[in-house]
Amino acid sequence: MRPRTAKTRFLKRLEDAGLSLATLTVAAGVEAMLSYFADERADGCDPDEDGDMLLFQWGTNDWGDGTAFEVNITRQLIATNDDDDEPRQLSLTFQFDPAVAPKKLKNGNKWCEAPDQLASYRQFLSKSKALQAVERESPTSIKLRYERT
Repeated sequence: MRPRTAKTRFLKRLEDAGLSLATLTVAAGVEAMLSYFADERADGCDPDEDGDMLLFQWGTNDWGDGTAFEVNITRQLIATNDDDDEPRQLSLTFQFDPAVAPKKLKNGNKWCEAPDQLASYRQFLSKSKALQAVERESPTSIKLRYERT
């Protein structure tokens, strides 16, 4: 996969799986990103040089549109053969009413640095308090962005 096509490839994978961004559940979205990471390597993004990684993050934030609890999974791509080695990120964010977040849950994140770490990463995600808090909730917003950081 060419890094510049990351978003269109991900959307095509969703479509091929019978999924839609507008109706995506958190579980299905996270699994779709994990599968994408497992199945498709990014050209010129060396995993041994942290060129293709996943980031799972969660927390309650206010980015100017009101407070929301967010669950996000991002694929970060850094092409070593690109004139501009600035990271690109394909970011899938689910926003929820902040009341769904457990009171003592702090903002946090967890990286998956290579596909061979996916088994332990999935295990971490299966125990994630953030994912457990929203597994039966409908998001107020789902956003997919592809941008340079």
